[in-house]
Amino acid sequence: MQAFRSFRQLLGWNLLLLSFALSGAEGQSTPPSTLTAPPQTSNSDKPVAAAVRDSKAQKNSHAKKVFTDDDMDANPSPLPRLKMDGVDNTDQIITEIGNYRKTHTPEQTEQVLHDWYDEYDGQLRAAIEDNQSRSTLMQENQRNGYELCQQGGDYEQCAKRQMSEAVGARNDQTTMARNNALIHRLQQAFMKIRNSLYPFNLHYAWFKIRTTNNIDSY
Repeated sequence: MQAFRSFRQLLGWNLLLLSFALSGAEGQSTPPSTLTAPPQTSNSDKPVAAAVRDSKAQKNSHAKKVFTDDDMDANPSPLPRLKMDGVDNTDQIITEIGNYRKTHTPEQTEQVLHDWYDEYDGQLRAAIEDNQSRSTLMQENQRNGYELCQQGGDYEQCAKRQMSEAVGARNDQTTMARNNALIHRLQQAFMKIRNSLYPFNLHYAWFKIRTTNNIDSY
C-alpha cells in the first residue's frame, strides 16, 4: 500500500508537469490575438492630405453663392439700363421699346415702360431734392455764422468757424455738381424717349419730366 501511494503521487506530479509543459508550448505557438489582429483605423488616423480633401469637399458642398457686381447690376427689365456717363444709349432703349411693342400687348408694353421710367424718375427726384436740401443748408449756415460772429466778438473762433463752413460748402458744391450732371442726363433721356413714343402711337399721361424746381411738366 505504501508503495502504491508513492506511485500515485509520482504519477500526479508527472501529469502536473506535463500539463504545465503543454500550456507553455501552446502559449509560444499561438501568439496573442492582439498581435495578429489588424490595427483598427479611425477618422483621427487618416492621413493629413485625405482629411484636408474631405474637409474641402464638405465645405464646397455647402458653399453659398457669392454675389458679384454683375449680379447686383443684373437688369430684370427687357429694356436696357440707361447709361449715366459715357456714350448716350437712349437710341438703343428706343429701339428695344419698339421691338417689345411688336410682340406684346399694349398693356404689357406700358407696364414695362412704366417700371423702367419709375426707377429713373426716382433717381431724378432724389438728385433734385438733395441739391435743394444742400443749397438751403449752406445758406442757413452762412447766415447763422455771420450773426454769431457779429454777436460773439471772438474773431479767432469766428475765423475757424468760417473756414470749417467753407470746407463743408466746397464738399456740398462738388456733390451738387454731380447731381446736376445726373439731373441733366435723365431729363434729356426722358425728353428724347418720350418724343420717340409718338410714332409708336404711345401716349402716357404719367410720363412727366421733373425740372430742377421739382415741377412736373408734360
